[in-house]
Amino acid sequence: LSYYSYFLAKNIGPKGHLYAVEPIPLFAEVWRKNMRKYSKNNYTLFNCALGNEEKQEVIMSIPIVDGVVRHGLTKVDGQGEESWGRLMEFKVPMHIGDTLLQKESLSKLNYLKCDVEGYEQYVIPSLGKTISTYKPLIQIELNGRNNRQSVVDFLLQFKYDIYVLDANKLNPISKEEVHDYNQDFYFVNRDNIERYSKLIKQ
Repeated sequence: LSYYSYFLAKNIGPKGHLYAVEPIPLFAEVWRKNMRKYSKNNYTLFNCALGNEEKQEVIMSIPIVDGVVRHGLTKVDGQGEESWGRLMEFKVPMHIGDTLLQKESLSKLNYLKCDVEGYEQYVIPSLGKTISTYKPLIQIELNGRNNRQSVVDFLLQFKYDIYVLDANKLNPISKEEVHDYNQDFYFVNRDNIERYSKLIKQ
């Protein structure tokens, strides 16, 4: 999160604004410390989880494997493997994505990055109204066959096409090919295809 936030906040321009979501309090504080390097206040952090329902509290679990905190394996409500053994647990609120962003009165949304360790099948539909309204370029890491297929099927109904990054260009792929790749996927709405034409491999 900090890596992408740093470059986005630096390059979005004087009128742009970055919105980030980080549910784990420890990681949220690291994010805040990193972002304080900026003199301009063009970013907002939501310290909550995103999902398909509003909850005052869910449990986020992080496994500790061989003494190492595996933050890349964070799960919601004990979805982790039992064999992980020790877990760090945090109680955090959960919000529906559309509900959270509706309060911000967005005029536009150009880019959406999502990497939530297999929970994308719940987070992306929670942003359905936002996605259909603003048609942002979407970058997603999709782990798990069912999770991947669920997100792809959801976005295709909003006139999105699927791409993978190849030599700094977006290379179009079919929905049947999504399981052949192990990398981030990019989704471009056909209504905005001209805006990103220079990025798309011909």
